[in-house]
Amino acid sequence: MSIQDLGSIGELIAAVATVATLAYLAIQVRQNTRALKSSTFQEISNDMSISSQAVSSTPDLAPILVKGSETLSNLTAAERVRYSFFLLMTFRRLESTFVQRQSGFIASELTAGFERSVISVVASGGGAEWWSSAKPAFSELFVAYVDEKLLREHLPRVHPGIGGSE
Repeated sequence: MSIQDLGSIGELIAAVATVATLAYLAIQVRQNTRALKSSTFQEISNDMSISSQAVSSTPDLAPILVKGSETLSNLTAAERVRYSFFLLMTFRRLESTFVQRQSGFIASELTAGFERSVISVVASGGGAEWWSSAKPAFSELFVAYVDEKLLREHLPRVHPGIGGSE
């Protein structure tokens, strides 16, 4: 066997090794992407649960949300601050979810329920009053998205006891 033959065999082995390495890397990237998407969903779910936990574990917050859901004028100045900051916190989480979806880290079908739930809060009453004054606190893309959802879809309240019948 000549040196040229050995060189050809070496090139063949290098080519096979390169293809095997690329295949391995493709599998690793795919697995990492799946793990990242799963982690993103879990983080979004946990973030949204924080708002629910705040309502269920802070006895005086639920009555404020119920009163504020009708109109902000039902609230005292202190209650209005709590109501506004609660919605700000919740909508900031929704904006984060929106950004994750826009960036391709999570599928829209996985976040649709979160979005419907949160956006329904500002579909009418005190929530709508709050949203109209709170828009400057959010990105223009997010505001446009929420406003389009409000215009395009009938969003019934999905939170029993808040501004609706139980």
